[in-house]
Amino acid sequence: MDFDFHRINKDFKKINTNIRVYSDLLIEKSLDVWNIKTKVGLFFFSLGIALLGTYFLSPQEFTKAQEYTLFILMFSILLWVTEAIPPFAVGILITGFLIYTMGNIEGSTIDPKTISNTWSDSVIWIFLGGFFLSESMRKTGIDISLFRGTISIFGSKPSHMLLGIMLTTSCLSLIISNTATSAMILAAVMPFLDREGKDSPMTKAILISIPASATFAGMGSLISSPPNLIVVDVLKSKGIEVSFFDWMILGLPVAIVLLLFFWILLKQKYTSKVEKINLNFLEELAPIPKKIRLQRFFVILILFITVFFWMMGSKLKIPSAATSGIPIVFLPMLGIITAEDIRKLPWDTLMLVAGGLSLGIAIKELLAPYYSELLGDASFNEYLMMMIFAVVTVIFSNIMSSTATATIVINIAAVVLPPEQILPIGLVVGLCASCGLFLPVSTPPNAIVYSTGMLKQSDFYFGGFYAAIVGTVVIMAWVLFLQNFTGYFEMVLTSR
Repeated sequence: MDFDFHRINKDFKKINTNIRVYSDLLIEKSLDVWNIKTKVGLFFFSLGIALLGTYFLSPQEFTKAQEYTLFILMFSILLWVTEAIPPFAVGILITGFLIYTMGNIEGSTIDPKTISNTWSDSVIWIFLGGFFLSESMRKTGIDISLFRGTISIFGSKPSHMLLGIMLTTSCLSLIISNTATSAMILAAVMPFLDREGKDSPMTKAILISIPASATFAGMGSLISSPPNLIVVDVLKSKGIEVSFFDWMILGLPVAIVLLLFFWILLKQKYTSKVEKINLNFLEELAPIPKKIRLQRFFVILILFITVFFWMMGSKLKIPSAATSGIPIVFLPMLGIITAEDIRKLPWDTLMLVAGGLSLGIAIKELLAPYYSELLGDASFNEYLMMMIFAVVTVIFSNIMSSTATATIVINIAAVVLPPEQILPIGLVVGLCASCGLFLPVSTPPNAIVYSTGMLKQSDFYFGGFYAAIVGTVVIMAWVLFLQNFTGYFEMVLTSR
């Protein structure tokens, strides 16, 4: 009997390939099942702890509405920390739970419509305006043009190029969300990073700098980082008005200091090892069509008009939310933003923010009066409280959503602190929420650059330690300087 060894060998290779494919598929499905079981277990674990905590920690004087509020507070914290369900899903859960319970139990002083109205809160509209602007800049290629312009200004020297990318990222992060900024800048520099390779020190320096620059610069803008708006919203409920321009004055100096020192450290750690970089790929980019050039003009015009009214709104008595209508109305009208683009916007961020606002309303209306009365005669050392709130905010911002962290911490601060302490500590909470850079999941900009596969988790530790330690120290020093050597806080408080 003759054997066709070539055919038999081919059949064996085919069988081995199929076995490998099916084994990989089986492993993948097994991991999916394991992840699902783990998340289900964490969900019910969080539910059990929240129920026990509510049972043992609720005072006898609590009404049913207060007990339910305490429960959803603890349950949402545990879900955010364990990530049993996505953060935006926790936001939806909070809103739905409060709408149902506040309309059907005794002791509730909240109209369910007040909870549902958080979906149309001014905070939501401000973010939505920023999303429209960022999407229009991405579509028209302004992000890539910014990168080319940066190189032409700062040159191809590694340290100067890194500084240019960080400054470009920072400037963008002042006018649109830090998440959108990171995505845009990363898309612009990816051709260069692909040529450099993931082992290049220049690649690591740029990838580490992008989320740090976007997050630090976000400290100086109300529309860049959700925690800033969450804090301002709570301050507003206390009768303290902080405008877009006021927050920029309060937060931008900290951002500049952190960015400058971080660039120096990155330069010493990474770019000092790079002698020359190749930027020939910039000459290979296709020319810009006439239609896109016209759209760019309109995008830049709308961007400048929107930012102008955001900054001058308090003087012109135009709310920031109303200003957000400029990009929301005119960009679709000009055909720059389409229905397909709108479906791709990060709606999950708005769901998370709306849930946080709903939780804040419940805490303020139902828990704050009880604990404020209970702690009415207590005195707190302001410096100690500032340190405690700063450390707690930084720690939790690294392991869960910074928006969720700011929501919980600032509402607790509003309950336990006297009115004269809420402004400086509120500023500390808002700024420290932008110091969570330790893990890829700590902040969306980190997750975006981690998705390239060019960084390991350990690569984030450098920026994480810097933000947590240096960031906290700089923020507290700046707030103490404002409080003790300037009259800015007093001016804001007396303008109530």
